[in-house]
Amino acid sequence: MKQSLALLLLLMAACAADPEPAPEATAEASSEEQKADPLKKGRELIDQRESGDSIDRALRLLDWHAKQKPESAEIRTLTTEAYSRALDLLEDRKSQEKARIKSLLGRGKPHAEAAIKLAPSKGETQYWRACFLLHQADYDQSLGEAKEALALLEKAEASAPKTDDGGPSRMKGRVLHEMPGLFGGSLAKAVASYKKSLDVAPNFVTTHLWLGEAYADGKRSDLARHELEGVVASTSRPGHDKEDTADRKKAEERLKSIKK
Repeated sequence: MKQSLALLLLLMAACAADPEPAPEATAEASSEEQKADPLKKGRELIDQRESGDSIDRALRLLDWHAKQKPESAEIRTLTTEAYSRALDLLEDRKSQEKARIKSLLGRGKPHAEAAIKLAPSKGETQYWRACFLLHQADYDQSLGEAKEALALLEKAEASAPKTDDGGPSRMKGRVLHEMPGLFGGSLAKAVASYKKSLDVAPNFVTTHLWLGEAYADGKRSDLARHELEGVVASTSRPGHDKEDTADRKKAEERLKSIKK
């Protein structure tokens, strides 16, 4: 998960929110997709999200199966993850992809809301609902949605800390890092959350990147360099070269500013 949440820094700006994203029609699932096991095939396509149109195929398949079994918390949760992952892929192209972001938010919202209603105590569901909410908060510049996501992340951190390679603690750290201190943000607490995430998944590169950025923001240059240099020297995971290459580039750029 790689939300920057940069727009949370502008939460106090007086600006009108865009209208509620309107869902657009989803292409009908093929006969093969309709016969597939949605949890198995959906998981496979999400994991292959950097390849071709895999993420769009995952959305089409899961949307269809969610309509057939609207009370399935497992399908709703996986569909929420798929929409969050699709939004992650647009992170570096926000200005060019506003229409797609709006569409994905509108189409994914019913799944995210249904998932948490069906399984309010399940850590994985809490986590992916929170991740989707953070995308919505970024789009809406909404402090309320960010705080709601933070509360869900704290619950997921307690009940399912291993989800998404230490995702609950990692994303909790990101929110605390980016949220203004006046509203609960804390660099020290963010660092603690990143470290807690690394206790679960010590080799997850994105967490090291964000920890390095937090150290840099806290003027702890030696610790920041150690983390960021480790990111630059890392190798890509199979099937995730785009994500990991983007992390290495961000680490390289941040290292330049520290050295200056």
